[in-house]
Amino acid sequence: MITRELIRNLSIALACVFLTTLILLADILGSVYVLLTVALSLVDLCGFMAAWDITIDVVSACNIIIAIGLCVDYSVHICHAFLTVTGTRKERARAAIVDMGVAVLNGGFSTLLAFILLAGSDSHVFSVFFKIFLLVVMFGLFHGLILLPVVLSLIGPATYNNVKKPKVETTKC
Repeated sequence: MITRELIRNLSIALACVFLTTLILLADILGSVYVLLTVALSLVDLCGFMAAWDITIDVVSACNIIIAIGLCVDYSVHICHAFLTVTGTRKERARAAIVDMGVAVLNGGFSTLLAFILLAGSDSHVFSVFFKIFLLVVMFGLFHGLILLPVVLSLIGPATYNNVKKPKVETTKC
């Protein structure tokens, strides 16, 4: 019963992620890429849960659903930065990492700091919470900072139509 509810809730949450990113990014391909990185993070998370003998129960199901929000955060900022700069795909992916990469990495690190003290807990609830969120941060950062920029540099969407090319400043010597 819990597994069926988890799959239903994951499906609804992923549909909401897609619609929300579609509205906010205003780019269907960018929204698809964000959705794919979130889905891949969840697949990796569930695979490692099995390796760590974490069963699907109420605690882990709730944590997995909550984890979707973090996974979106790591990817959507990179995609938005990619869409708002001009140049080739490779240049835009590099600019997205330069502009937003440190902020996304700091967000992941601060999230990790928020629950690191749960690592030594004997409580089932807290130990599962720690393990799941540790995996979410690791996989979310990997997919948002490494996988997504590579995908965007190869097959990323076009820039927004209203993005102006940066002015080149000339200095007189």
